[in-house]
Amino acid sequence: MAKRLLLVIAAVVVVALVGVSAFTYLSYGSGTLTVKATDPPVDWGEATQIYLNYSAIEVHRADAGNASGWFTVVDKGAWLNLTKLVNITQTLGSKSLQAGLYNLIRFQILDAIVTVDGENHTATVPSGKLQIAITQGGIAIPAGQTATVLIDLNVKVQDKYRIVPAIRATPS
Repeated sequence: MAKRLLLVIAAVVVVALVGVSAFTYLSYGSGTLTVKATDPPVDWGEATQIYLNYSAIEVHRADAGNASGWFTVVDKGAWLNLTKLVNITQTLGSKSLQAGLYNLIRFQILDAIVTVDGENHTATVPSGKLQIAITQGGIAIPAGQTATVLIDLNVKVQDKYRIVPAIRATPS
């Protein structure tokens, strides 16, 4: 009887340890977030090319405060040629992050160039600072797995050299 009781206690302890380990891994483990960009079919008015220079890209952990909880996914910005993104995706970067739910993505458009009538022109982007809510309630990054967020750069060119972005971020 004592052996049986010890076996039951040992089994309960093992099950509890496995449960705690699994909970800890799923809650505090890390996964990878990949950021990709695309541009829908072209509707740029007179412009034939658009180039955007963006800053580092950050995501916000949903359970953190507004000022805290921001994590860099893409360490440094680069130039994007939107002509090359029409109906395709380009990976901007990826990073290992703590598993969990992330609800916002932000970056800046530092510079913009628009080609009109074969000539490049410096374009303006109102505000330039973009903070976008990730659709579908955010993106869950599971421990030990990779999640992807797609930035859909639907931009309009107005008054020849003014870019109006309508950007959406979607888990994919």
